[in-house]
Amino acid sequence: MTAPFQGKRVLDLSAFAKQKPHAIATAMASKILASLGAEVHRPLPPQGDPFDDWGPFLPDGQSALARFLLVGRTDSAAIAWQNDANFDAAIGDTACVMNIQARFRLRISVFGTGEDPPMTELGLLALSGVLDAVRAKDGTPYRLAGHQAAYAAGLAAFTTVAAGLRSRCVDLADVSLFDVNCWLNWKAAATVVLFGSAAAQRDREQRSDWRTMQARDGYVALVYMNKDWPALRDLIGDPRLLEPRFATQKSRGEHMQDLNMIMSEWFAQRTRSEITAAAQARRIPIGPVLSPSELLQNPQYKARRFMMPDGTPRIPILWDGVAEPWKAAEGALNG
Repeated sequence: MTAPFQGKRVLDLSAFAKQKPHAIATAMASKILASLGAEVHRPLPPQGDPFDDWGPFLPDGQSALARFLLVGRTDSAAIAWQNDANFDAAIGDTACVMNIQARFRLRISVFGTGEDPPMTELGLLALSGVLDAVRAKDGTPYRLAGHQAAYAAGLAAFTTVAAGLRSRCVDLADVSLFDVNCWLNWKAAATVVLFGSAAAQRDREQRSDWRTMQARDGYVALVYMNKDWPALRDLIGDPRLLEPRFATQKSRGEHMQDLNMIMSEWFAQRTRSEITAAAQARRIPIGPVLSPSELLQNPQYKARRFMMPDGTPRIPILWDGVAEPWKAAEGALNG
């Protein structure tokens, strides 16, 4: 079975990136390409792999980040990668990519072509307005876990390189870390254009009743919109929820402590699976909070083959071996 990018040689320059967001985004894009058949080469600088020093760390001392991102790379010690013109694509920051002779080059920077000031992922999330969307009522922003800013840019980089490989064009393309994160928070930019200010406060009011609730055997995530309130109220079935103080989103926010006390009684009497099934039957977005060991046994994750045998997550993309699946679909329609 031929993978989509089998036979394509890609140069991953993440180990040479001057800044961490660029390095992680580059490695993320290369990881997806490797999982879809590309021969990905990742050379290392003389001082070794910088990813080895980036946590979190596994019990054996290895970097969990490196283990996740660097699966599927080819040892590049024996190839003269700096003078090799036979790479189909190269991914990296400006300083690295501009000196490479690959047919398609993807340059990752902060603001786009040639504008690459020092920047952290926290800075990207703050500049793009993402942190404003998740700050507490006192205005203190939450630091988001993981590497959302860099992973999103890596997905954009993969999409760009995939298009370049598919079209066989010779080109230099750019991915801006800032632009990608602005897109992630597109509603803020849209409301500024339409109304002159971001809708962060309105969004926080909408999310004021989003929380985890304790079930009989763990916790569930209670996430619902104002339109879902009648269904949730009827699901719980407590007559107190019909009182005027709970009639509107604003009034529920003003009486949140009383509301939580009433709802928690219902949740505490039921298991996570019972709550999830009852909520799904009414199209209420409630789901169980799963432990890492439960995730490994989750039926959907198993069906998607999300975890490899050693527990390393796969990229959640499945491909059935059809080189051009849209042609098969067209044939079925035309037939």
